[in-house]
Parts: sequence; structure tokens; C-alpha cells
Amino acid sequence: MQPFEDESPAPQQRRPGEEIALPGGRRPTLLVADAAADSELLSVLADHGVEVTVAVDGARALLEIGRLAPAAVIISARLPIIDGVTVVRTVRTRDDMPILLGVGPQDRRQAAAGLDAGASACVAKPYRINEILALVRSVRGFGADRTEPGVLRVGGVTLNMVAYEVRVNGIPVRLPPQEFRLLRILLEQAGSVVTRQTLLERVWGTTNHETNTLAVHVRRLRSRLGDTGDDEQPRLIESIRGVGYRFRLVDGPTA
Repeated sequence: MQPFEDESPAPQQRRPGEEIALPGGRRPTLLVADAAADSELLSVLADHGVEVTVAVDGARALLEIGRLAPAAVIISARLPIIDGVTVVRTVRTRDDMPILLGVGPQDRRQAAAGLDAGASACVAKPYRINEILALVRSVRGFGADRTEPGVLRVGGVTLNMVAYEVRVNGIPVRLPPQEFRLLRILLEQAGSVVTRQTLLERVWGTTNHETNTLAVHVRRLRSRLGDTGDDEQPRLIESIRGVGYRFRLVDGPTA
């Protein structure tokens, strides 16, 4: 079968033959625990240098995780024998590997439960090639560029933790302490959903705040970053209803 031709812009430009690589030159192994994973997705992942193993149920997924110790795992929330959330919770008792939880439109409850159980991020089903590649990179440290010590960079947004400075497309932006910490957490996990509870605990040290405290600060942060969220420039900070927020992985300048 011919590899799937994805015509949408790739989240990260790749020269022909270039592969995702782990330290030491190893090829990353990805376990996909989903009987519905189509061959086109598996073919493109393989074309990007990702060695893919498929498990069709939760019990087999746990066996393969123990046997292969994969670099990352994609687990469907709805798996036979052992459900995806239980698999995530079980793996987290002994391993911190990146885990992406595949969720459909009716899986909002499973998405929240999966993140609480330790999933690194949720990814929408049916799977989209570019999103999977971007998330695999992000949870393994490819999302935010850390080529400089103390610097996080995603698209046109740069946060310097040492200089306590934020720039958008090279222009300095002044942020209050809470918004600086909020942006730092979102950039550190760019491409992944960060739950409301996690943000409240890490920014304010407690979850006992007014229900709109976080939403107000996110709204102000968006405004300072020029995050308009219009049709021409999708939101940098996405709201995941009932779960939390995600800083969108981008390649070019922001608005």
C-alpha cells in the first residue's frame, strides 16, 4: 500500500529520509493500543522513522508495554478487556513514559479521567497524522524549543526564565507573575492538555479559588500575547471544555 499523502502543512518540516530520533540515534518505538488504528496512520508513522506496534485490547497493551518499553504510547479510551483509562493508571504506577489517550466526541468523561490517571495528553479520534506527529514530538520534548538554557520557545512566543522576559515575535510583552507562571507551564507542555487542577495548584498553590479565576487569567494572557483566536489565526491557548487548556503547537509567527 502506498503511504498516506497528507497535504496539510506538517507541524515540523522534515527533509526526505529524515527521521524522528531519540538520544543515541535510536528509532523511537510507538505502541498503538487501538484496534481501529488504520493502516494509513501506521504507514506514515513508519515513514517518519517511528517503529509501530499495535495492540488490539488493554490486556495485550499492558503486556506489550512491559515487553517493549516503548518511547511513547497511544491508547484508545475505549478498549476491550481492560479500558484505556485503567491501562494509563496501571502504567503510571511503574513508568513515566509519554501516553497519548485517544478520545472521540462522546469521551469527555474518559478524557478527564485519563488525564487525572496520568495521560500526557489527549488526542482526538479519528486520528490526524499531523496532530499525532506533533504530540509525539511534544511529549518527548520536541514541542518547546529548549536550545538555550532557561528558554522556552513555541512558534513566535519566547519565554526566558532567567531574564523573566516574554517576547512575541521578538517584541517584549510584560506579564504579571501569575500569568508568567501560567504561560511557562503551558509552554513546558506545549501540545498537551494541562488540567485546570494542575494549573491552579502550580500557579496559585491551591485549587480553592473562585471558579472563574483561571479563566480570567487565561483571557488576560491571551490578550497580552495577541491571541485573537479568529479564523485567520487560530488560538494559541486552546480551551478544552471541562478539562483544561493547551498551548497549540505552531511553526510560524503568531498574530
